[in-house]
Amino acid sequence: MHDLIANSRATSLSCRSWCKLQKSGLLSLCLIIQLADAIDIRVGGNAGWTHTAQFDDVTAIVGDRLVFDWTGDQTNVVTLPKRSCDNVENGVQIAGPSESPLAVSLNYSGTFFFSSSLNRQCAAGSLFAVSVTPKNETAEDTKKRHAEERGGSFEDLIRDGVGNCLEPTQDPSDSSLFMAVCYSPAIQLKPGQIEDAFYFLPNPFPVGNIVGVVKQTLGLVDGSSRQVPLSELYLHHIFGPSNLVVGEGAEFRGGNAEPPLAEPFYSVVNGSQFVSDMSRLVNIHVINTLGVSPEDVPRCIECWCSDAKHELKGKHGGGSCCSQCPSSAPNTTINTYHLQFNVTYRVLEPSTPVKPVISYMMDAANGSIEYDVVQSDKQTALLSLSGPMDARCPQTSSFGLLRCLGHQHIGGQCMRLINQDNGEELCSSCPSYGNSDTPETVGEESGYLVKMSQTVFDQPKQIQPGTNVTIESDYDPSENHFGVMALFFLVLVDFNTSCPGPVIATTGSAFGPDYAHHEGTAFGFYASGFGHLESGDELQSDPGDTRGIDKTADPESMPANRQSSTIFATAVLVGSLVIFAAAGMFAWALQSRHQKYEALSQSDLTEEISSRNRSQRSSSDA
Repeated sequence: MHDLIANSRATSLSCRSWCKLQKSGLLSLCLIIQLADAIDIRVGGNAGWTHTAQFDDVTAIVGDRLVFDWTGDQTNVVTLPKRSCDNVENGVQIAGPSESPLAVSLNYSGTFFFSSSLNRQCAAGSLFAVSVTPKNETAEDTKKRHAEERGGSFEDLIRDGVGNCLEPTQDPSDSSLFMAVCYSPAIQLKPGQIEDAFYFLPNPFPVGNIVGVVKQTLGLVDGSSRQVPLSELYLHHIFGPSNLVVGEGAEFRGGNAEPPLAEPFYSVVNGSQFVSDMSRLVNIHVINTLGVSPEDVPRCIECWCSDAKHELKGKHGGGSCCSQCPSSAPNTTINTYHLQFNVTYRVLEPSTPVKPVISYMMDAANGSIEYDVVQSDKQTALLSLSGPMDARCPQTSSFGLLRCLGHQHIGGQCMRLINQDNGEELCSSCPSYGNSDTPETVGEESGYLVKMSQTVFDQPKQIQPGTNVTIESDYDPSENHFGVMALFFLVLVDFNTSCPGPVIATTGSAFGPDYAHHEGTAFGFYASGFGHLESGDELQSDPGDTRGIDKTADPESMPANRQSSTIFATAVLVGSLVIFAAAGMFAWALQSRHQKYEALSQSDLTEEISSRNRSQRSSSDA
């Protein structure tokens, strides 16, 4: 690839044109050379890929090539997953300082980002985007190609069945307290196989009743109800409606022993809202590692990328790179597994004191969900993000923080949420790793992240409107860790979801049905899951994967908070849970209508409970 200018170029290339590109007052030169139906685009024109220049964006068609040519050893070429220099040192290096010239074949449609990771050249202007469109592609061709890249239509990604729940058991000392034990439909996997699909879970709540969720726990079991270790079936993640299942990953068992929220704080659920199947649709991503050698397990469960397309997209690893893991076990063996989820709830009466809560998610990766930690000699790889906590849903009065739970992958060291305005650490969540002698001990699997600590407040920690916060995520960079996450799941009270405050942010929401590609947004609450998705709605297979020229692929920086002029981070309001995967490729967004999750006030709740009780008595009398 590096001998672009030599060999066949001498006889088949003819100079097509020189062009000048003017944008935002910056001048850059491109030398475009014809080669059959494609063209070579020489980045920087006659000056080449110089470390002292600034570069404008480029448009191209599939089959074109980018040519990087430079002298000396003061620059390199990296690809990045988005237009941001924040994590440029972890970009995918496709050419080192001594590897000039470089030709990059643009064989895929989409928007791709290039820069140098050396000598602060990214921040100085070397970061630019290339938007690539297919040649002569019709709208029908585009739709067909999208379906093929996803592995099929949306309907193909939904598995059959709805699972089942056992009869709820009543607490002998509290007649209003019940626990439902439920199981997902069967997940059938061969050794080394990966499942990343959507499942309908059963409804654990009594239809027609309003209940307060007290506690949610998860488990992974086989067909004989045996608890399955992570070393056999690795839970990459599960995400769905936050008042149905807990959004977690491999640490899911670690929180099972945690105490519930103190009364009167409940996630309030109307059992009737989960009658339809779509309201109970969740994404489950699991990896069967039976027969996978220990040296291959990290690559397998972190989903390392090995193809040219993801290298072009600046990705070392992540959900869209998950594929069959190499296994020595017989590939004729089919193992059956189930997600077990247990829900403890209280049937609410008009006299029951209730303070409704909402679940609130924060992403240190600025809406990217995943990012890469490249091996280095640093003690820790710190990723941080700052922004007004209520930017997407501005508040006019204080709201309360009740619980903080982090989500990291293997290599994670700790997460923190800091009040940037006064420097106070609001909460932290740090991982624990299995300490058994073998990786087969359920809950203490050696080498696996098995728990994330929680910060729980007896009384809500008060947060003022417009408070600027910083999320920090530490990872161990002594080894490569690709496709990692840094999410905070918070429980908030007195958060007004009608968003009464003055508008701070104007960009689209990052998570949920109206997620618009990769807009750099990071904070938001979630509740309703995939319930508003309709047949025919398309899934996007990759965040920021625009399938052509689409300016929304570039993250927009958050407008400065009225209390701070230096905030570049973002926050979002969403009424649906972040959407994670689609049969071998993450389906990060669902394009559908959006509804807000409205938390009930105490007076509204009392009236609704009373109304339903009157209705049930009338039906009984009839």
